[in-house]
Amino acid sequence: MSDSKDYYEILGVQRDASPQEIKEAYLYWVNVLHTDRMSKMPERIRMKAQEDLKKVNEAYSVLSDSTERAEYDRRMGASLGVKVTSYQRAGTKVGPKVEIYPAIIFLDSAKPRAKEKGTFFVRNVGGDYSKVLISNPEKWIRIIRTESLYPGKKLPMRVDIEAIAPDRGKTVGSEIRVRVDEAEASVISRLSTRSKH
Repeated sequence: MSDSKDYYEILGVQRDASPQEIKEAYLYWVNVLHTDRMSKMPERIRMKAQEDLKKVNEAYSVLSDSTERAEYDRRMGASLGVKVTSYQRAGTKVGPKVEIYPAIIFLDSAKPRAKEKGTFFVRNVGGDYSKVLISNPEKWIRIIRTESLYPGKKLPMRVDIEAIAPDRGKTVGSEIRVRVDEAEASVISRLSTRSKH
């Protein structure tokens, strides 16, 4: 294990996250990066997802064990030159922070006028929030479903989109914005149609 890895950052949780928050973050990433979900993605994206999943598993194995986590926190605090007590968040109010995965959705090699589908995930890696808004994208793309991944919580959320391909040999792009209270992030969707052979 290398202390240069920030396991909290890998899982996307605060340093004072509860064991339940750590478990939820882990399950979120396992769901997003699962090999079944990546089966239709390009090879480079599948390889990156495998690497990311290894990091997530390593982070969870340390942070889910109270003894290992305490030792990790002590070493991380020492490497940053701070005491462990000040390394933890000290009652400051933190606003929400939006994270979207993947940040770009490629819908390449589509047939003209055919419907193509894609998925992205939204989660909050910051403080409390009250509302989630997703922008209305352009005419050629629409949100067909949103689904919370945990009962009783809005986030993390799965968002399914559907796009209708334009004429042959065309590429179109759109930005879908997600707002969680005042925090905002976006996902870029790009669709390309096959050229006539």
